[in-house]
Amino acid sequence: MLKRYAAVALSLSLAALLTACSSSAAHEEQMEYLRKMAQHGVELHAVKSPGFLGDREECDDAYQQIYAGPNGHDAPHVEDHAEEVALLKEGERLFIESCVNGTPSPVSARTEPASPPA
Repeated sequence: MLKRYAAVALSLSLAALLTACSSSAAHEEQMEYLRKMAQHGVELHAVKSPGFLGDREECDDAYQQIYAGPNGHDAPHVEDHAEEVALLKEGERLFIESCVNGTPSPVSARTEPASPPA
């Protein structure tokens, strides 16, 4: 079972290297990250044993193993810390919900961050 988690983690880490950026991520990049997290949860559900019924605790444990908690190593860079934490937590929620259900959880529209004062 851990080998499957490791394989999923490796593929997700490689995807993270391709999407890393140095400035704050655009709104669409953040939305894409959330959609990917939901899809990764579905992919994990698919590699589970045939009798897997979507155990929330097992999906949460898998998230912790793959992402080492809400560190979101493949998340786009967000300069505002509070926004970054919210994005990571939403990604975690979508991953776990999608893993449990076996279908991608819907990604709700996030509001654009306010423009900095001139």
